[in-house]
Amino acid sequence: MEKLRVGVLGATGAAGLEFVRALCGHPWFELEELYASGRSAGRPFGEACTLDLSGIPEDVKERRVRGMGEVGKGLDLICSALPSEVAREVEGECARHTPVISTTSAFRYEDDVPILITEVNADHHRLLGLQRRRGWEGWIAPGPNCTTVGLAVSLCPIYRELGIKRVIMSSYQSVSGGGYALIQKWRAQRRLELPKPLEGVREPIRDPEVVLEGNVIGYIEKEEAKVKRETLKILGDYADGRIEPARFRIDCSCVRVPTLRGHFETVFVETERACSEEDVKAIYEEFNERCKREFGDLPSSPEKAIVVLDRSPQPIFDVGLGGGMSTVVGRIERIEAYDSGIKYQVLSDNTQRGAAKGMVQVAEYLHKVGFL
Repeated sequence: MEKLRVGVLGATGAAGLEFVRALCGHPWFELEELYASGRSAGRPFGEACTLDLSGIPEDVKERRVRGMGEVGKGLDLICSALPSEVAREVEGECARHTPVISTTSAFRYEDDVPILITEVNADHHRLLGLQRRRGWEGWIAPGPNCTTVGLAVSLCPIYRELGIKRVIMSSYQSVSGGGYALIQKWRAQRRLELPKPLEGVREPIRDPEVVLEGNVIGYIEKEEAKVKRETLKILGDYADGRIEPARFRIDCSCVRVPTLRGHFETVFVETERACSEEDVKAIYEEFNERCKREFGDLPSSPEKAIVVLDRSPQPIFDVGLGGGMSTVVGRIERIEAYDSGIKYQVLSDNTQRGAAKGMVQVAEYLHKVGFL
């Protein structure tokens, strides 16, 4: 098989680096070009990217980073990890000539744009053909917010088999979900002796002196609205060139906690049909078997889409299961607040499944079905 030529936008950032890592040595894709802002353009990638470059081959480190204005038409696929504020213009321009997969929210909520998670809603890829109405030769396929991923994957089998009336979710999100600058701030604070609890009331999310270590940040801007909207779109049904969103009620609360990697969630589900803990475990096992049949030949697919534990998942031990691509579910229990339902805890790797590696898997699927 001749490899497809791939370029990465925003290659020197945290999400861009994970695209680079996922593409190095890939059996189907060849990493051809690295693009970044003017600060990085013209410099070797190993010099321009100041993040952890472990596992990146020397020839990639030595490759010259190109400026954003140099993105050309000689590629088969573009992977975008741009900041949202610039992604819309740049991704739209690229899609005029080349297919784009993206970790950003710039196009997620457009009617002709799917939010793809391979094992959950692969059939939504049929929307991509409608984007030619925009005058594009390519298309844009974004992934979901990293918090949405674990929720959508874990809900999907329950929704399909039991039906859902309502969902309540609380997320406890790692520092890495806030980007490299937040990681650096947290690491610096871990080396300091922190003050006693601060007096007075401040809005920490807008405070440049936000304290992460030993603290919980109870608000992540725009996060909850994204999770609710995206979950209903992802679990919706594709028919006649549009997606009919799922109709169950959903609400959530999203907070930042001082862990480095992995988003942890507690989920309370009221189901349309009664179920036991064993019923849900069996449904997950059937889901895994289906995923293995349909997507097991994709290079980035995990052995199990959902790993079920008999305990609570813990980021420090479990986030890397399936190469960071498995959704980890534990503590499945009957719920007493509803006549029928279930509660569980779920862990998803925001740096892998919830970001670049998850989108590389989407690209693999699109290549398999002929959209690349």
